[in-house]
Amino acid sequence: MAIPHNKAVIDLNPTNGLGDTIEAQSKEKKKFGKRDAKTALYHLAIWLPLTAFIIAVIIKGQGKPGYVFAIVVYVLITLRFLAQHISMSQLIYEPLGRAWNLTIGAGVNAVPEKFQLPIAGVVYLAILLAVACGSPITETGNIGQRLQSIAGIILMTALLYGFSNDRKNIPWGTVLSGFYIQYIIAIFILKTQIGVDIFWFLSNLITTFLEESTAGLEFVLGAKANNPFKYTFAVAVLPAILFFVSFISIVYYIGGMQYIVGKFAWIMVRLMGTSGAESVVAAASPFVGQGESALLVKPFVEFMTRSEIHSAMVSGFATISGSVLIAYINYTGNNPSSTSTLLASCLMSVPCSLLVSKIIYPETEESITKGTVKVPETDEKDANLLDAASKGAAIGVQLCLLITGSLLAIISLYQCANDIVAWAFNMVGIANWIDSSQPVSIQLLLSYIFWPVAVCLGIPVGDARKSAEFMATKLVVNEFVAYANLHDYAFQVNATADGSYPLNGAFPLRTVRLMSFALCGFANIGSIGIQTSILGVIAPSRRKDLAELALSAMLTGAFSTWISTAVAGAIL
Repeated sequence: MAIPHNKAVIDLNPTNGLGDTIEAQSKEKKKFGKRDAKTALYHLAIWLPLTAFIIAVIIKGQGKPGYVFAIVVYVLITLRFLAQHISMSQLIYEPLGRAWNLTIGAGVNAVPEKFQLPIAGVVYLAILLAVACGSPITETGNIGQRLQSIAGIILMTALLYGFSNDRKNIPWGTVLSGFYIQYIIAIFILKTQIGVDIFWFLSNLITTFLEESTAGLEFVLGAKANNPFKYTFAVAVLPAILFFVSFISIVYYIGGMQYIVGKFAWIMVRLMGTSGAESVVAAASPFVGQGESALLVKPFVEFMTRSEIHSAMVSGFATISGSVLIAYINYTGNNPSSTSTLLASCLMSVPCSLLVSKIIYPETEESITKGTVKVPETDEKDANLLDAASKGAAIGVQLCLLITGSLLAIISLYQCANDIVAWAFNMVGIANWIDSSQPVSIQLLLSYIFWPVAVCLGIPVGDARKSAEFMATKLVVNEFVAYANLHDYAFQVNATADGSYPLNGAFPLRTVRLMSFALCGFANIGSIGIQTSILGVIAPSRRKDLAELALSAMLTGAFSTWISTAVAGAIL
């Protein structure tokens, strides 16, 4: 497949100037000894104990939880240290690029250009079909259900094409690259043993890590075991949000988040041909959430093209943020399987949000950040770790108040609207035709609109109408309420001894896992105001564009989440 590549590469660090090319900068770089001896000794003092630890892990830790994860982390840390002292581009990336061009690249270039994208599309579908038909039948899916999901991918992509703002300029290379990257992520997390092991360990780690917030909760409210509100939203979720936001602030202070986001963005730019700014926003959205992710490229938001603004908004709508992950973990069973499902959805949304946005709103202008990206430094730096943690806690308090206030207002307004609908149907003598003990509701009416979408995801037809109710609730109200309703319907009321919630039989495992994917995004009517407000403050001159693009971006973000769900459905 011909992957878009841009020769004019721009450095996004404002202090270096937008005119500096990577080619010019690479000539100034040393192959070895990029840092002074003091820094080298400091890094060596950290790396040697880590190496001793990993040797001990290899000798003594085989088969224990986190064994593969520890080795992967060690390799990543080692590569990070190496990158500080040697030129990875000159010693590794450039030779690999030449090897690619001499082998696979030469084979691709041998095919006439007009046939490259059609062949790449056919190969993608062939891979989907081969995996779907070759995988064994499990409780999460059979061949027919996987083929149903594949048909859904095709139908939803065709629907996006039909509503495209400019069908002639759709960058199909970017779209196909996004599909390939998304599928590789899904296969790695959901199918490969290494991916399953790593994300199983990560799932346990995240669940355990976020539960550390109970120490602070017990100090403030008393022992959780004796707390009559221990399973309520305020007690089970909000403390974890506070704790996570404070922790992320520390990670930002030491530069870890900028590094992770920068690497994600680099991959998107290189493989998908998207601009640096929109790639950074897409990569950051699963970590920091909608709106706030644009702060990482604040100097450039004012100069974004309309397509980039649309893409940035879609990225925020298409996924969730790490700060609310604990809530959805609790609502989807509070077990490693549910956590890995949510993590897969978040990572798959990064390329998917970019590809669907470029179908709906292709780029027709010249972006000043076309090329690769370096995340700019923030204007205001924290004094130390404690300062970062305290500021993070303050932000967490604001976030908790915003979430609580929004839930109180939106749920109350939604209930009011539901009561009006029930009254209107009762006045004309029409009862709830599904459950006569319940009144007619908005989600019941909307479920017939979302029923075809639920079928496209690969959800069994018998579960599709009820699943569509939760999807409608998510889009009209928000994902918190939708996940809570899903939990009430599909899981046991009380947790088991290990804190998990087993299924009660209302939905099979496949439906629950696909619904966990389908609800995993901020695409709802209320989020439109959040995004436009945050981005409007960052770039006041673009408020008109934000208002015009918001509804399209929200619906496109919903389709991004649904396509990710269908891709997962073709694998499970």
